[in-house]
Order: sequence, then structure tokens, then C-alpha cells
Amino acid sequence: MAPPRIAPLPPPQGDGQDLARAIEAMAAALTQQSNAMLQQHEAAMQRQEASLEQQHLVMQQMEAAKQATEDAQRQHMDALRQLGENVVGAQMYGPHPQPPPPELSLEDFLKHQPAKFDGKTSLDQVDQWMKDMERIIDAKRCPDESRLAFTVYMLTGEAEH
Repeated sequence: MAPPRIAPLPPPQGDGQDLARAIEAMAAALTQQSNAMLQQHEAAMQRQEASLEQQHLVMQQMEAAKQATEDAQRQHMDALRQLGENVVGAQMYGPHPQPPPPELSLEDFLKHQPAKFDGKTSLDQVDQWMKDMERIIDAKRCPDESRLAFTVYMLTGEAEH
């Protein structure tokens, strides 16, 4: 808002009263102009304060959004980490972690009634006996260390020697 213009003063007529009136008019005009400038300054200060408050609110909103984003990223990373652990666990143990099967004992092996082998048979019978032994040993997931011992245990007679 532009300051009000001061009306031009009439030329002095030599009278002291005219001069006093002119000075009073000039003082009134300056006072009016000063009041208008104060109002403009006050309005500008209020606008600046409002702008600063708005900037402060925007900064708070940005900080809250940043915090929410960081929290969401943290949650996603935790979920991915958990998923990775589940995948590794599933690869190691299958969909549900299971303990390894108990070790096969000789008594458990003999419950399957494997045939004894004495060596006095045809090659076809030898082949069949080996397949039968392997089937029992594989089905019971017999450890490698026990396979030979269990097979030797089933040899008799000439085959044992």
C-alpha cells in the first residue's frame, strides 16, 4: 500500500496564522503517513510470522514423514530377514524342521527279517539277496558306517570266510 500523498500547500500569504495552519496541515499529513506506514509494517510482520509458522509446520510434517518412511523400511527389512531365515531353514530341513532320523541299530535292522547268505546259491540269487539288503538299508536310512557291518552280519558259512 503506497503512503498517502501530501496535499500541496498553498503559498504563504505572509500571515502567521496561515503559516501555522500550513505547518499543522503538514504535521497532520506526516502523522497520517506515519500511521499508514506502521500499519503496513505490522501487516508485513504478521505475514512473515504466519509464513514462518507455516514453514515450521511443513518441517515437522517432513520430519514425521521421514520417520514413518524409516520405520516402514525397518519393518520391510525385518520381514525380508525373517523370510530369508525361513527360506534357509526350509532348504535345510524342508518346510517343517525335522530332527534327523534316529540311527538304525542292529536289532531294528533284524526286525525286517533279512535273509542270511551262505554263498551256495546262483548268481541270480546273489543279486537278489544284495537288492533285498540294499532295499532294507536304504529304506531305514542306514548310515554308511553300519551298512557294511549289517551286511557282514548276515553272511554265514563259506560267505562269512
